[in-house]
Amino acid sequence: MKIKLIALLLAFALVAYACDSSSSSEPEEDIDELVGAWVSEGVGNVAPGLAILVQTARIDAEFFENQTYSVVSVDSSGAAVNFEGNWVAGEPNEEGIRTITLNQSVPTTLTSSGIFRVDGDQMTYEVIQSSPALEGVTPPTPEGGFGSTIQGGQQAGPLWIQRYERDRD
Repeated sequence: MKIKLIALLLAFALVAYACDSSSSSEPEEDIDELVGAWVSEGVGNVAPGLAILVQTARIDAEFFENQTYSVVSVDSSGAAVNFEGNWVAGEPNEEGIRTITLNQSVPTTLTSSGIFRVDGDQMTYEVIQSSPALEGVTPPTPEGGFGSTIQGGQQAGPLWIQRYERDRD
């Protein structure tokens, strides 16, 4: 009787294992590394150009799986502006730098173009308005790397480079 019980339990365990293995062999959908909540705050993180021109103190950005985004930019007085739209990202180059296009719909309609790289919970990000184009400004490229935004005929260097940390809250 004990042998039959052990055999029955073993058979049940094998069936349970087989069912579990077959359900986990379904391909998992890849989630883009950009998807999630990101925070940029303070000197060294907020792009110097944003800090100087519009006194940006903090940016909370969230990129969703359906390729939409929501950004809240807070200035030094605490006033917040919400930005929304959709995003499209390119494939990474050898350095892991990817292109990104942001089609903003709120508060105004415009397009920004640029580059980003995610390294674990850190993101380096440089975008600039591209449509309507800003006179004398060309967005950065993966080939040029971070700091390759052209402004007034010269590379802008770190002026538009933003650094984010993944928000785990």
